[in-house]
Amino acid sequence: MEEQFVFKVNLGGMIDILANHLYSTPEVFIRELLQNGIDAISARKKQQSDLRDAHLRIKVDPGRQLVFTDSGAGLTRDEIHQFLAVIGQSSKRDLETGRVYEDYIGRFGIGLLSCFMVSDEILVHTRSVRDPEHAWKFRGMPDGTYTITELTGGKKPEIGTDIILNAKPGAETYYDAERLTELIHYYGLPITIPILIADAEGERQINVDFGSAGSVEQLGKRIFDTDFLGYIPLESAKGLFSGVAYILPHAVSVHAKGSHRIYLKNLLLTEDGEALLPKWTGFLRCFINTTQLRPTASRESFYEDDLLLEAREELSKCISAYLMELSHRNPALLERIIQVHFMAIKSMAAEDEDFFRTFIPFLHFETNMGELTGRDLLKRRDIIHFSTDINQFHRTAALMLAQGQLLVNACYVYDASLLRMMQEYDSSVELCPLAMVSFDEFLTEPEDTGSASDLMRIARMMLDEYDCDAQLKNFSPSTLPVFYMLDEDAETLREIRHSQEHSGEMFASMLSSFAEELKGHRATLYLNWSNPLIRRLASLEDMEKARVALQILYVQSLLTGRFPLQGGEMTVFNDNLIRLLEWGVS
Repeated sequence: MEEQFVFKVNLGGMIDILANHLYSTPEVFIRELLQNGIDAISARKKQQSDLRDAHLRIKVDPGRQLVFTDSGAGLTRDEIHQFLAVIGQSSKRDLETGRVYEDYIGRFGIGLLSCFMVSDEILVHTRSVRDPEHAWKFRGMPDGTYTITELTGGKKPEIGTDIILNAKPGAETYYDAERLTELIHYYGLPITIPILIADAEGERQINVDFGSAGSVEQLGKRIFDTDFLGYIPLESAKGLFSGVAYILPHAVSVHAKGSHRIYLKNLLLTEDGEALLPKWTGFLRCFINTTQLRPTASRESFYEDDLLLEAREELSKCISAYLMELSHRNPALLERIIQVHFMAIKSMAAEDEDFFRTFIPFLHFETNMGELTGRDLLKRRDIIHFSTDINQFHRTAALMLAQGQLLVNACYVYDASLLRMMQEYDSSVELCPLAMVSFDEFLTEPEDTGSASDLMRIARMMLDEYDCDAQLKNFSPSTLPVFYMLDEDAETLREIRHSQEHSGEMFASMLSSFAEELKGHRATLYLNWSNPLIRRLASLEDMEKARVALQILYVQSLLTGRFPLQGGEMTVFNDNLIRLLEWGVS
């Protein structure tokens, strides 16, 4: 017969896990105290709608003790047993239905355990609004034991709760009024309930009304310690969030992880916006307060659910809509933003059709005719050629320009996608990848080339060792004496030859085998018969000088095309320049 057993839980070990390993830093204990205090006040307001003097107070004995007081609902003796002594039993949850009260912040019943990171015991004095005749003292220890005694004699404490913590060794730095003030400003900047702190210098309120903290720009400067180009109001139509997105004054990586301030019901949840913000918002610094999203148990991120996805999509639309509005209301600011954050803007435009339609006129593209905007490209009624290979773009840019052909450098991320979206947006836009262009149409057969026969014979002999042929053509621009062209297989062969020169014996035979397979694929050096220099070389009687000049022009064409040099090509280039100088001097 199968026996059934009940799990045994080591309370001391469980508390150690929750208090020392769930949270990333001991300082979150102040966040948890703020959360419990605010929720206790919310609970009291449910029973006393006319409550006026709601507050949180922290009394500090530097380096030794702090007393955190809230004027909330307090706890009865039974509630202490239910909520303080049962891990995972939250006082913000209906015990019969399990439903979490949505206007409370906490929901897991483990936040108070974070105090064990800074204290070896948790002492609680509490008096409940539901049972004001009695007050109770709870003492919890990290080994899982606790005691409850009634506070008798003398004046009863005010309705609410005092949490008394004594500094454990190594945690004294948290028992300091200035440090606590910094942490409260960090974790609870939007809190509107008065927070008082008392030490030897007296008692003072350390938080200010969020609405009167200064202008939106000043708030951003205070939080993020920098000036901004501007800010974007964030307001959810569904009540999921509110806040501000500040636009950085300097460029950042498209997918940079920014330092944000994201609050859940006025308490800091995280500085990491990855869970909530669209992936392209690295150029923003966001201050957001959410109300309905669910936190993880550690309260350091959001629970992944449909509501989080909905909030993320709404934030994306909120930011996009504001930037699109700038195109009409403040185009100068929009131009400035695009200049600084063009990569992020391109990223948004490539992902969102509405955003694309608004921003494509302002986006810039590199072309062989200079920098052109999307508006310039949309106005053209000729073919827009584009290349996704940076070297190919530079090799052919001048040749294409001489034929009056536009060539766009689409090597940058998103540019090719934006060009294709442009064609979808306007059917009159005609795109053509450079790989589809036949350069034969730019090259014409010259007439009366008899005088060039010796020059071409020497050129072919000289180029043969470089797997290259020579042809005489007419092409524009006439200022370009030679043009080096090769197909994909010929380029691969050239790269193999280059690798053979720099590889050891281990790879030599393998590379030779690859080269053998591609044997016969050759590049072509086109000599421009329209160019005065080529005609002058053809008229030379000393063909040795012509050969030297051709070798220089060959290497020059490689350098112009950004091809890696091989086989001592640079040495040949330098030696031949020296020979020309020697001939000139002599």
